[in-house]
Amino acid sequence: MRLLLAAIAFAAAFAVPSADPCDDGPRRASSPAGAAPARPAGALARPSDLQFVPNQGQWAGEVAYGVLGETVGWLHDDGFTVRLERWTRGSDRHPGRTASGAVVRTRFVAGRAGSFSEAKPYATRHHFLRGPAADHRRDVPAFGAVTMHGVLPGIDVQFRQLPGEPSGAFEYDLLLAPGADLGSFVAECEGVERLHIDADGRLCATVATPSGPRELIQQAPVAWQERDGAREPLEVRFRLLGTRRYGFVADGRDDAMPAVVDPGVLWGTFLGGGATDRVYDIEWRDGDGGWVGGWTGSTDFPTSTGAFQSQGFADGFVAKLADDGQSLVFATYLGGTRSEEVRALAVGGDDSVFAVGFTNSSDFPTTAGAAQTVYGGGSPFLDVGDAFVSRLSPDGQSLLASTVLGGAYDDIAEDVLLNDNGEPVVVGWTSSTDMPIPAGGYQPILGGLAALQSDGFVLGAAADLQSVSFGTFLGGQLGEQLLAIDRDPASGDLAVAGWTLGADFPTTPNVVRPTSSGDIDATLTRMSADASSLTWSTYLGGIEEDAAQAVRFDVDGSVWIGGFTDSPNYPPTLNAPQLSIAGGVDGFVTRVSSLGQSLVFSTLLGGPGDDRVRALDRSSAGLMVVGQAGTGFPVTADATQPQFASGLVDAFATHLTNGGATIAWSSYFGGVGQESFTAVDFGDSGIASIAGYTYSTDFPIAPAAMQGQLLGAEDGVVMRLDLLTDLGPGLQVNPLAEEDVVVGAGGRSELVRCELVNTSDRVLYVDSVCLLVTGAGASSANVTDLRVLQDGALVGAAPVATPGEDQVLTLSGLTLLPGAASTMTIDADVLPSQGASFEVAAVIAGPDAWDVRAFGLGSGPTVGVEGAGRASGVAHVVGRLPGDVDGSGDLTVVDVRRLLNAVGDVDLASDADGDGTITSEDIEATRCAILGRGSGFSAPATVARGGWLPVRALLPDLSLLQASLGGFSLAVGRATPRQLTLRIPSNHPTGLQELVVSRAGRVILIGLVDVL
Repeated sequence: MRLLLAAIAFAAAFAVPSADPCDDGPRRASSPAGAAPARPAGALARPSDLQFVPNQGQWAGEVAYGVLGETVGWLHDDGFTVRLERWTRGSDRHPGRTASGAVVRTRFVAGRAGSFSEAKPYATRHHFLRGPAADHRRDVPAFGAVTMHGVLPGIDVQFRQLPGEPSGAFEYDLLLAPGADLGSFVAECEGVERLHIDADGRLCATVATPSGPRELIQQAPVAWQERDGAREPLEVRFRLLGTRRYGFVADGRDDAMPAVVDPGVLWGTFLGGGATDRVYDIEWRDGDGGWVGGWTGSTDFPTSTGAFQSQGFADGFVAKLADDGQSLVFATYLGGTRSEEVRALAVGGDDSVFAVGFTNSSDFPTTAGAAQTVYGGGSPFLDVGDAFVSRLSPDGQSLLASTVLGGAYDDIAEDVLLNDNGEPVVVGWTSSTDMPIPAGGYQPILGGLAALQSDGFVLGAAADLQSVSFGTFLGGQLGEQLLAIDRDPASGDLAVAGWTLGADFPTTPNVVRPTSSGDIDATLTRMSADASSLTWSTYLGGIEEDAAQAVRFDVDGSVWIGGFTDSPNYPPTLNAPQLSIAGGVDGFVTRVSSLGQSLVFSTLLGGPGDDRVRALDRSSAGLMVVGQAGTGFPVTADATQPQFASGLVDAFATHLTNGGATIAWSSYFGGVGQESFTAVDFGDSGIASIAGYTYSTDFPIAPAAMQGQLLGAEDGVVMRLDLLTDLGPGLQVNPLAEEDVVVGAGGRSELVRCELVNTSDRVLYVDSVCLLVTGAGASSANVTDLRVLQDGALVGAAPVATPGEDQVLTLSGLTLLPGAASTMTIDADVLPSQGASFEVAAVIAGPDAWDVRAFGLGSGPTVGVEGAGRASGVAHVVGRLPGDVDGSGDLTVVDVRRLLNAVGDVDLASDADGDGTITSEDIEATRCAILGRGSGFSAPATVARGGWLPVRALLPDLSLLQASLGGFSLAVGRATPRQLTLRIPSNHPTGLQELVVSRAGRVILIGLVDVL
């Protein structure tokens, strides 16, 4: 279970500039040399013996937790404090930096924490050095979460590090027990002029600072309740209770049901300098980070130390962001003395980056031996210059290879992918007859007049970019552009998409549309891996203008394309969520069958404004579509931004499921200016990484990551959206410990050992596990100090309460990467007592014993446990065996019954094999039953084909049973704790054969049976 209590959660994502540490609390010094790595932004540090005296700026009288971010906050037992500062650079006349800011104290009216608890401790230690040396505090621990217990009856408040939020303080959840009154929670803000709720439902606090009024913003809550494991939407909103007080209203809340509020955006960041910047492409690898490429006109674009090119203007750029969006791993300009754009990129298995685009610089950087080192030129009409392909080192500090690709006129590379050999395949368009196309391609020459029109092209190059291995023109007498490419991993075929003006674009028979249908048509072509032949090729569109800008293969070989159209007869399919054009220009999403002969799915996507699909990507979680939209675009009720902003066009993101037929989620993203999303990488994890650009100072990127504000006229933007709330089963528990009985003297003893496997596509966090510790004669006096270890590292510890009752162990930092396996061990001090004997064993009973969540928005999506989720291990006996009435120290039937009285069914200790005599075989079988194993005793000597074979056994668990006869698997019929029956097929071979019965992979019976 993810939450035992109902929860109301919202992000306190304060939109504030960066600040120095707050004067309202202790000063923070750097960790000494050799200290642990820097803590995540927003970590909560507890200077445990520092105390705060209100209005005196000193600590006394309450526990305090400081938020060690750039904007500093502190938790108190009745609320929290946030300090914001704005620093300005000095001038020539007044050098140095100056600051202005304010402090806002939020108090929980009539509420005060009864106690605090921490979770997710970090290895980092912090030092608070302020005032007299006697008041200095060193080696202060930091935590990722702190919970205030009992703030109001039935209400706890949990504070957590806000992922990807260096400029905000933290986020907090209200944890409501069933029947708790949400209306009783009231907060008062000291230090604000007034509160108001804006049109988007956000709570805005106006704060006076010496440099003018500023606002703190809490995002509008989004909520759901959980009923029988399913989530139901719940409307939660802020309510104003005066000039400086606020609370919450939950319409339709069922007090008996859990509820969660979650906003949808993991983090977002601007990316740019003081002029104009755009991001055109993105590739993301969970756990490693994301690569982006685009164009910048800013001389102060944030390049990294050691970048290949740290200065530039009107250049392309390539950058890598850290996985949490908080920092740049590297960033570099890429260009010459004139202008360049990076249009797309592809990342190799070694993390080197292939970037493609165009340049009109005669000194664009190429490398020795490159396929083309001399700039070819540009046309007198557009003068965009030559295409280029460049390969950057994994750290962005050097060019491993770089070449221009072009002829006498204009040539542009629009997209790139890597084949199985790590070689780039580039698609784009050209006006040059002398574009370096090797012989052997499907179309060896330009289809129309040079300079006056363009053809699409496909080129394959060597990984070192010293040769062009294959290629083709693709076009007719008029103009064409190829804008996107994808590769089918099964066949190696390429799919290229774009548009054409002509009626002679090369198509093949028996396709969706072999002839042109209007002014400009979209095109989709599937060709061989070496571009030597067309598998099929088709027009797509209606009587007006249609263009494809994105393409992706599906797993069955069908092909998705996205683009835009103003044709009233653009063809939808019957299951489309939008069957007709809504007006103006609409986006479209279309899926063509693997043979190109039919539409599998097709829909319009738009409103009466200007709507265009710029990019799409598919995964097991569905289809993610992004682009730009005008008014009336279809959004869902849970949209991050449900309304069109006041600019010319907004960016949009739409999640399609059910083969495209369902709009699962759709939202605007925009502000007062113009914006567009141009690229998306949608992983099987259900997290979408999106890139684009904006002209809006108020573009909604919260929670802000690396760069929280627009720096120029236009900046690139990068966002990550979490589209899933429930991952389903994702944790696999495999018992490892041998279930046995050990007689010994006690000491540190292993109770449970199991393997944990993350079968999901996200990072998993195991927050707690419920352990049953039991045994005859055991007590908390002789079973103490439970520990939980992950691969030998301590992740949890607790004393033992009363044995025989569940011990809920809170874990810190038990993390599993996607696909990773880890060993979890639970041990305890088993202490002998004077003259007494006892035994102790432990078990994790099943799936409900695990509290697991995944990386994601807020506290992350819920995660289930696969299979039984059970783990147990050794039973330890200290002293004489319990029930050893004759004092012999031997295990007898009497002793076994005593054990069974504590942990099982006494009836199992009778005549197990049914021979009328209690023997050592019965005792051993009963012992195995105690340990959760099974035992088999006998089967009839003969059986007829087509009949049932009864097998006598002792089975404490009826799952995972398997049987074979003569090497042929048998179907298990009815199974009881005393017997199972096996079906003998009518065509089973006859004769004497070996019967093998096993449970959970352990053989419990081997015998001979004669099949008649």
